[in-house]
Amino acid sequence: MRLVHLPYGDGVVELNAPDHAVVVEPASLPAVVDARDAVRAALERPDGAPRLRELARGARTATIVINDITRPSPSRLLVEGLLEELASGGVSEDGVILLVATGNHRPNTDRELEGMLGSDLCRRLRIVNHDGLDPAGLVALGETPRGVPVEVNRLVVERDLTILTGNIGPHQTAGFSGGRKSIMPGLASERALRTHHSYPIRSLLPVMGELMDNVFHQESVAAARIVGVDFIINSVKNSRGEIVAVLAGDLEAAHLRGVEQCTAAWQVTVDRLVDVAIVSAGGYPKDIDLHQAQKAIAAAELVTRKGGAIVLVAECRDGTGKFARALLKAPDPQTMIDRFLAEGFRGDEHTSKAYMFARAILDHPTFIVSDRLSADEIEGCLCTTRPR
Repeated sequence: MRLVHLPYGDGVVELNAPDHAVVVEPASLPAVVDARDAVRAALERPDGAPRLRELARGARTATIVINDITRPSPSRLLVEGLLEELASGGVSEDGVILLVATGNHRPNTDRELEGMLGSDLCRRLRIVNHDGLDPAGLVALGETPRGVPVEVNRLVVERDLTILTGNIGPHQTAGFSGGRKSIMPGLASERALRTHHSYPIRSLLPVMGELMDNVFHQESVAAARIVGVDFIINSVKNSRGEIVAVLAGDLEAAHLRGVEQCTAAWQVTVDRLVDVAIVSAGGYPKDIDLHQAQKAIAAAELVTRKGGAIVLVAECRDGTGKFARALLKAPDPQTMIDRFLAEGFRGDEHTSKAYMFARAILDHPTFIVSDRLSADEIEGCLCTTRPR
């Protein structure tokens, strides 16, 4: 037997895996020696773009976009580095707004913002949660080539500089997170997401780690280019949550270099499909609720034979999440799949996430291990807590 530690909330769950089990772990890449130095170095030598302090000359205002609480981005570190660079170019803190790319998620609380940014930055800077349902806060800029409405938060359109921050990791729909995703879906209107999150823009199959021929990714890039992103800075982390690289510069050039770093850290080859896959979402905040933890099931789909079981270990301190509203209405996975294909994305129930959940459950009996969810909640999401 081999003792395996699965991230769970702020701790771990211990599992005794049999000797014949395939234990899949990311590469153990070393962390950067000094994260602040890594941020500074990335800002000094950006990919495909002038240095930010040069872009800031003559500007008076800047919007820095940050991830919300569900994304484990080193926002404080990145923002502090950006503020120094902007000040060197003549943009003072009074001209800076931090805009939280909530997408379709709830607004972040003051306590969450302090945890992400520190009380000092929260006191010094104006911070705004994006609201995709507020017409007054949105501006329309046309459509992407495939007809996705580019309706985004006006704070990234009507300011002198737009800067994106984030973390690059494998993503079940976009291929990789980070970069362009901060705009679409991060700052998009609900109407835009109804198209962007529906088939055929959203793939019906898991595309984790794939950018080639990924329409969801391509449309996000197109929307961000229409908006006019001036600069990005993204991190890449290892499985311990340590920063292994920081990339800055052009929307696409810097992101693609980060994708290379992310692939080296996270892509793993397996030699066979398994009968049972036991997966963790990666601990808090990735398993803040079942809605977010679902991404681990998408990874398990890639390595589990049809009919094989998936076991998800996730704390889910905030419960099941928004997508459970759709699942509770579905008597079985196929009904949920049919509804998504017929209706597309519905933001109030996040039917695209419910579709991906149902897609996995249709071919794989799925078990949820959580001490924060009741058996009724788990079974209401078409899963179970025990073998039948």
